[in-house]
Amino acid sequence: MEDQASTLRLIASNTPAISLGMPLDNNIKTNTPRARTIAVTGGKGGVGKSNLSVNLALELGGLDKEVGLLDADFGLANADLLCGITPKFHLGHVVGGAKDLDEIVIRLCENVSLIPGGSGIEELANFSFSNRPFIYSQLVEMEEQLDFLLIDTAAGIAENVVGVLTSASEIIVVVTPDPTSIVDAYATIKVILRHAPEKKISVVVNNVVGIGDAEHVFQQISSASKTFLRHKVEFLGMIPHDPMVSEAIREMTPVVQYKPESPASRAIRLIARQLQKSSSPEIGEGGKLQSFWNLLSKS
Repeated sequence: MEDQASTLRLIASNTPAISLGMPLDNNIKTNTPRARTIAVTGGKGGVGKSNLSVNLALELGGLDKEVGLLDADFGLANADLLCGITPKFHLGHVVGGAKDLDEIVIRLCENVSLIPGGSGIEELANFSFSNRPFIYSQLVEMEEQLDFLLIDTAAGIAENVVGVLTSASEIIVVVTPDPTSIVDAYATIKVILRHAPEKKISVVVNNVVGIGDAEHVFQQISSASKTFLRHKVEFLGMIPHDPMVSEAIREMTPVVQYKPESPASRAIRLIARQLQKSSSPEIGEGGKLQSFWNLLSKS
């Protein structure tokens, strides 16, 4: 694991920012591989998972990846607020048959689209695709046009949340140095592995203040996971405490757009690059990742 001091030096280096807010390109990529579906979660609320999801999606888009961001925080969706937008429709309207999928998707910038979840994702947890095959085909078609599908989940380990987590091909657990956050993150990992023992799980330590804090937090989670769960979790990166994050939230603008050269923005950029370089898990038949929507319909 790269030590925290090295990460901080990289954040402080002159890493170029991505260029966002560019004219939208309506051309859809073809022949792209099935998306890597990554669920972003945290054992408790307030650890910054939604903020990471939004900004990570934008940074991956800046790496020329086609990215979908699904707000799956049942009924408490806030990814749209972080982007300063108010969707009129969400996935619930698609499930209800009122709208097609392409009518609810919001283009945030070049390469990045938001799929508003709203209350619809909760309905989806108990939804039978066999009764509405046209919805399933729309969702799978969208997924196959993406390089990444990031899923901002609700906090906690309710049954419908676990269903979303175990259906994703990999999971990012966001944790802070707060002891309660560490305990809750470990509990979340334990529940995930109970349902999906081979799931790839990575950890991002957020809101880091002191040198060594991120490494210390990760080591606690990693050691407990190895000892008691017999599972190796990976360190994906850390995000330092940065006043610009709170300021960006108040301005309803993602921090990587609001202050691209701030410490938090640089850290998220490094996480995006690390994610791009890492391998894809759970390869299914035909050499493709298994469909998130297919797995969700069976959960």
